[in-house]
Amino acid sequence: MDWKEKLKQLGLGLGTSDTKPVSKVTPSPAVKRVYFCLGLDFGTSSTKAVIKMQTVDTAYAIPFFPGIASADLPYLAPTRLWVDEHEILGYQQTNSGGWIEDLKVRLMEKPWDSAPAWSGAMITATPAGLATAYVALTIREVMNWFNKQVKPTLGAVDINWSFNLGIPARDFDAKEIKDAFFSVACAGWNIAAEGNVISLNRAETAVEAAHLNSLSLIGIEKESVNVVPEVAAGVTSYVRSSQQRAGAHLFVDVGATTLDTSLFLLSEKGGEFQYTFLSADVDSNLGALRLHKHRAKQLGELALAKFAASNPLQPIPQTAQDCVPNSTELLQIDTDFTNLCLISIGSVIARAKRKAPNDLSVHDNGTLQPKVYNESIRVLRSGGGMNLPLYSVAIDEVGIRVAPGGKLGLRVKPLETINLIMPDGLNAPGLDNINWSRMAIAYGLSFPFDDIGTFIPPSEVDEPDIPEKVDIQKNLITKDHM
Repeated sequence: MDWKEKLKQLGLGLGTSDTKPVSKVTPSPAVKRVYFCLGLDFGTSSTKAVIKMQTVDTAYAIPFFPGIASADLPYLAPTRLWVDEHEILGYQQTNSGGWIEDLKVRLMEKPWDSAPAWSGAMITATPAGLATAYVALTIREVMNWFNKQVKPTLGAVDINWSFNLGIPARDFDAKEIKDAFFSVACAGWNIAAEGNVISLNRAETAVEAAHLNSLSLIGIEKESVNVVPEVAAGVTSYVRSSQQRAGAHLFVDVGATTLDTSLFLLSEKGGEFQYTFLSADVDSNLGALRLHKHRAKQLGELALAKFAASNPLQPIPQTAQDCVPNSTELLQIDTDFTNLCLISIGSVIARAKRKAPNDLSVHDNGTLQPKVYNESIRVLRSGGGMNLPLYSVAIDEVGIRVAPGGKLGLRVKPLETINLIMPDGLNAPGLDNINWSRMAIAYGLSFPFDDIGTFIPPSEVDEPDIPEKVDIQKNLITKDHM
């Protein structure tokens, strides 16, 4: 059954914070039925949301209100929660309490382990419970905007929803983490639909019920809630454009804290796209904010080292400029971080090559010169951190090292960077091409699950058998055979 047929069978509506949820609706034959999908890119530093109408090529990037998002970046909601002394959760600081950050990283690492909500807090929570509260808050804001800006233009219609939550490709292959993301999606949806304040206990109870498969969803079928590999969503506009080409693709998403890298083979089978993931990894220490903190730490250590090494008999430096690290030392700070990125990205390519050597390798043509290929491994980039030159330098250097003659000896096809083009159907006033890459995943997630494609995780792709070693002596013709 394709997604269109599945959607035709749905007859559910979503309640808002101002109305009583309707679990089942039997629409009048005269009422038009329309289908919308909410795509939520739950990022490490910011979260993005896009709603797409399925019958037309129209999608809406959701702006968040001032006080939640900044005026210059209204489509980015900071991924953090405030919890007060009554364990009520919200976007903004209220009474005594604390900020909870790293919501996604915690969910990726230990989703069900209870721990202090923040450093030194008496309040404990699970990462799944905290993520549920945040997702519920975000969905509620999204639906409030939709009900004010879009729904009135539709007239008398029956709205049917589907909902996709993004997950790193690496974690899509990890059952416990994948189940946690799905439980968060279901529980967050329900709490948003029910209305009322969001407490920690309420979030924990809902996500536990979802985890135990005992949560009855409100206003949506369970089959219409899905977790989707972010890389597949991130390239949705690409695979539907004239840029698209089958074959090997390297996807690099630079968030605030994470460097998310995956290598997949793109193909089309039976009229749908197929993503065969050969290798994927998420490093939570190599994102853009981690780079910023690395620079600050290294600069401080270098400055302190200069003071510590100074001769007390020598005059104090005349200006602060005399205490600043020199250009060589400054360059080394970025070089050290770049090398860590090289290792992370290069490891993904090396593991992928072992699984698909024919798709990724440059082969010899029987001479000392390698066979020339017109093909390349296309590099698709996403995330706000990609605007920093360091990451582009790292990708280019990886391409040199994995190519024939490179330091790693992998003999991999050349890397070719492709810039994703913003789709015409995305309604996002004020969004420019520079910041479009930050919305690409949310846009892709706004397509119904069955319309994004099929995903084959790395665990289902085996390495080819090692060719049997040829026994030269066995086939050698000697004088005894004459």
